[in-house]
Amino acid sequence: MNPAKRLFDEFAATARENRGAFLPVFGCFFLVLFSYSFLRPLCQALYLTAMGSDRLPHVWIISAVVMAVVVWIYNKFVGTARPLTLYSISNVIAIVFFLVFYFNFSAENRVFSTVAYIVKDIYVVILIEQLWSFCDATFKVNRAKTLYGFLAGACSIGGVIASVMTVKLAPEIGSNNLIFIGCGALLVGVFLFASACHKNPLEGVGEATGEIEPAGPSGSTEKGNDEEDKTRGLGGLRIVFRSKYLLLICVMLMLSQFVTALIDLQFNQVLETEVHTIDSRTAYFGRFFAVTNGVSLVLQFVVSAPMLHFLGLFLSLILVPALMGVGSFAFFFAGTMAVIFSTKVTNKSLTYSIFRSAKELLYIPLSYVEKYKGKAFIDMFIYRFAKAAISFVIIGLQAIIVMTAIKINYMIVGLIIIWILIVPVLVREYKKINRG
Repeated sequence: MNPAKRLFDEFAATARENRGAFLPVFGCFFLVLFSYSFLRPLCQALYLTAMGSDRLPHVWIISAVVMAVVVWIYNKFVGTARPLTLYSISNVIAIVFFLVFYFNFSAENRVFSTVAYIVKDIYVVILIEQLWSFCDATFKVNRAKTLYGFLAGACSIGGVIASVMTVKLAPEIGSNNLIFIGCGALLVGVFLFASACHKNPLEGVGEATGEIEPAGPSGSTEKGNDEEDKTRGLGGLRIVFRSKYLLLICVMLMLSQFVTALIDLQFNQVLETEVHTIDSRTAYFGRFFAVTNGVSLVLQFVVSAPMLHFLGLFLSLILVPALMGVGSFAFFFAGTMAVIFSTKVTNKSLTYSIFRSAKELLYIPLSYVEKYKGKAFIDMFIYRFAKAAISFVIIGLQAIIVMTAIKINYMIVGLIIIWILIVPVLVREYKKINRG
């Protein structure tokens, strides 16, 4: 049978088998990124106008501190609250904040501009990670290889549609009025997630409350309520630090975020000098995310699933730093906005598609508690911690030298090389866990 037809038939069979969870969760992914693609451009444009690109490392540090507190609070409730309760509360908090943001939308309000920039990053991370945790606890590995690329594709579809609408609507109705569309999408997503949870209650949810004694294949063992109480207050930190496997995932994701943050700084430096008003910057960010999500969509539906099935986890994980390395290396010879734009699109589109699907497979062999608490610590906090760490380095260097795009590029290439070297070590550990 033709490989493409075999893959399609497998997807159709898998989707039918899991339709009670797949279709509602597909809709949730769509709506979260649909919402984010309205709110993110206007928050970024407002912050860039109010504070400037040089202040980005400072807000990344603040964001990491706030994220640490949020993840600690989140993990306090993971042990007792059902996934639907957590998801509903997270959405309601985000909606309330952005409605308040609407009445404080002004570049003159520098404090609220900074708060909005931080919140738009935190809310989407929390919602997306909850959805992926639900998927990791619902689908088995063979099913995940087929479905995850399509679930990630739902994000890109939502992102493309919202980004195109943002480009059109921002100059016409004003950036601030996009908030209502974003909040409405979040509200609908709550009802879809309720449907997924109702039709597919998690079999292992008792593990999070100490009703079951799970033995995680990564080497950690939960021992009822006593052990759970110890790890809960640490926000998943102990779960991560007692597992070599989870630590390797941490290192890989930190390197990926170092590179992403530096590319983002390059991009914003140029954008600040070339685009000047809030609405035009919102529209420009909208165009960028439209291209990024469009490329991601193609990768998710055409490339991601075949890669995971036929080329394997190793090549899927290593493709991302390799292609980003090509773009960054090219910048040494052609340091133009077009190259930076292309490299950033490559970075974001691969992260949202192939890398996302491959990374989620790394969590599937873990216990329920590791998936919800260890994963939450890694994917929510480590991402922001990495940005904060590289921000301290940038701020320190800014005090000594002028951080030009070329100097930043040397840092990017060096970090990509280390990232590539980490991948084979991580994949070896993954294979050991699966054999165990």
